[in-house]
Amino acid sequence: MSKASAYWFIRDGPKLRQCSKEDFDKAIAEGKSVKYGGYANRKSERIADNLETSRMEFLGKSDLPPKFRAALTDPVNVIDVQVIQVMDPDFWVKESKLFKTKPNAKTKTPLTPTHE
Repeated sequence: MSKASAYWFIRDGPKLRQCSKEDFDKAIAEGKSVKYGGYANRKSERIADNLETSRMEFLGKSDLPPKFRAALTDPVNVIDVQVIQVMDPDFWVKESKLFKTKPNAKTKTPLTPTHE
């Protein structure tokens, strides 16, 4: 995929705002919804859209384990899963299951993720 065919967008409500790669990375780190334009086919684009939808749903959860939240807001991870590999629309859902938490016996609140 050539660099000239890549388009980076930040979602602003129902609209897409084109941006630079640096702004795209910054938006991911801030937990904003993003979209890449430049996939080889519609199937890859649909998978990426599904991945972004699930990523945003997870980021909307207040009880999300910190390590998983960090993975979802790391531009390297997001670009690898949603732009480079883009094969599994349920990747973030499957990955979230690795971050199940063990409840604290006294307070009944999550302590640490079981995934290291």
